[in-house]
Amino acid sequence: MTPETTTPDPAPSRQAVRMRFFWFLAGSGVNYLLISIPFKWLHAHTELSLWAVAACSMAVSTSFFFLWNYFINFRTDARKRDALPRYVLAVGVMWFLSSTTLGFLKHHDFHHALSLGHFPLDLDIIATQFFLSGLKFFLYHKWVFPLPKEPAAP
Repeated sequence: MTPETTTPDPAPSRQAVRMRFFWFLAGSGVNYLLISIPFKWLHAHTELSLWAVAACSMAVSTSFFFLWNYFINFRTDARKRDALPRYVLAVGVMWFLSSTTLGFLKHHDFHHALSLGHFPLDLDIIATQFFLSGLKFFLYHKWVFPLPKEPAAP
């Protein structure tokens, strides 16, 4: 018989990060729709500037994910009220950066287009998400909703 070792298994931590990353990517598809649908509607039916339309469409997405992440998908060892100030600050910063980036890209039309079948994709929205995704992932998953710290090995 060999004695069993009691080395901690790092797989649960890596698995948790992988799952968070997977849901982060899945959320980007929903995020795209929550930005593009209001943007198209506001641009077609209002006299708002591109900057205002970008800010409003980003506000729709930001509001939805704020409520979803804070009230339904809250996953951290920190108490909700302890994380709330960091979360509100992070949401505000990301809304501002996203609105500004999208407004800039819409204002400077680069005439790039891509379609999936009969569904045209808005590359300005995709680029906005792409440009800010690394910052957003780091900000939310390392600062706002950090994973619990592992106990130090003896």
